[in-house]
Amino acid sequence: MDSPARGSTLPLRTPFEKYLAAFLLFAFASGALAHTLPAVLPVTRYTTDGLLLVINGLLLYSIYRRNEDPGLWVWLVGAYCFTFAAEAVGVATGAIFGSYAYGPTMWWQWLGVPFVIALNWCALTLATNELAERLVGPRPWWVAALASVLIALYDVAIEPVAIALDYWQWAGGTIPLRNYLMWAVVAFLISLPLQLLRIRYRSPLLLVYLFAQLFFFLVLNIAL
Repeated sequence: MDSPARGSTLPLRTPFEKYLAAFLLFAFASGALAHTLPAVLPVTRYTTDGLLLVINGLLLYSIYRRNEDPGLWVWLVGAYCFTFAAEAVGVATGAIFGSYAYGPTMWWQWLGVPFVIALNWCALTLATNELAERLVGPRPWWVAALASVLIALYDVAIEPVAIALDYWQWAGGTIPLRNYLMWAVVAFLISLPLQLLRIRYRSPLLLVYLFAQLFFFLVLNIAL
């Protein structure tokens, strides 16, 4: 199914979306500040799971409310399970992204993988697809390819902060280049069905989320 909104740049159109946009901006800006204050950093680090769950949950709910496509939930379940499995295999074997392990900062885990990580994969993939579709139009293969490149570039900003805050650590302290390549591959594999099945997911909130979170990581790359 398709929708006129897929190729458009419709503005925030409901009070809920406007309040959520303000909340996202506040959450990431205040989060960046809190991570630079030694007095509150211990508490801030250990509330990461809960905050990410709230942010991603509200974002995904708002996307469904805007588009009302049941296929979005099917995609979310599939993308969540796929990315969680990729992370679990990666942690156990080092064969996908390289040898790494998640730290205790992200505490709600199974098989060595925080449950919220796969949810973050889904939200970030939707956000990079939103940006890619705005840049190249409704061209499924191009959008999936560009989104995969964007998410790999995004990880360049994530990695130093995640390591500094002990979200995860790399064996030998070195981030392998294949980590970025596999970020792109995983993102492409879950972006392509989103595009080819023409699932309705478009929302300006995805760009608010994408750039507010990018601001968070860029600030902490400088501050930490």
